[in-house]
Amino acid sequence: MPRKESNDVEKLISLLEYMANGINQNERRTEDVYSLGLLQPLMQGYPYLGFTGFSMRPYCINHIINDIIINGRQCIIEFGAGISTILISRLIKKNGLNTTVISVDHEDAWAKLINEQLKNEQLCEVATVISIPLRPCDLALDGSLWYAVDLLNLALKDRQFDMAIIDGPPAWEPSKERARYPALPYLIDRLQSRSSVYLDDVNRKGEQDIIERWKKEFGLAFNIAGSSLAWCTLGQAFHTAPIRSHY
Repeated sequence: MPRKESNDVEKLISLLEYMANGINQNERRTEDVYSLGLLQPLMQGYPYLGFTGFSMRPYCINHIINDIIINGRQCIIEFGAGISTILISRLIKKNGLNTTVISVDHEDAWAKLINEQLKNEQLCEVATVISIPLRPCDLALDGSLWYAVDLLNLALKDRQFDMAIIDGPPAWEPSKERARYPALPYLIDRLQSRSSVYLDDVNRKGEQDIIERWKKEFGLAFNIAGSSLAWCTLGQAFHTAPIRSHY
């Protein structure tokens, strides 16, 4: 009898989790459809961009783009190049912003592909993708690899940033869940007094653990937007979520 009750409870928990996941998926679809509408000025009349399961969600891109516009971000670093790189670059050029983007990616072929797209759209003056291989890193957790710090230092020189977008390296494999942890320890002394930090895929346990560690280590208050984007601001900033979220 106790075993049957235990099974019933387990089934109920599984059902509730399934229902909650369905609700979350519907919310995410609504957010992304709405955000795709807002992004149309950066998509219509331009070459087609292929959204895949690895692309940053439209909602998250919209949140970041709002921040660039509303809070006047000018020096952006991004880990993990892709659709976000191109859309942000289009925004900068279309709106005549005094903003530049450096995107870091570990895959040389992918970096070349995004750079070619930027070149074709005459966006190289506002954005560039640099290829930095993944290597053992003293800042990493679990023996994970991160971008080669010596090469990264050489590429970035003494640049300071007022926005950091962390969407790489890949962290979906069980042994690499916390692969993105080194980004903030590396960047903390390169962030301007008024800046913002974004970590994508925070719906995953690895990224959730990362932001908890960053909160404790750096005293930063991270918020969650759209269930998958963690963000925080240093200094004063205006609200930038495209849809009011529960934070």
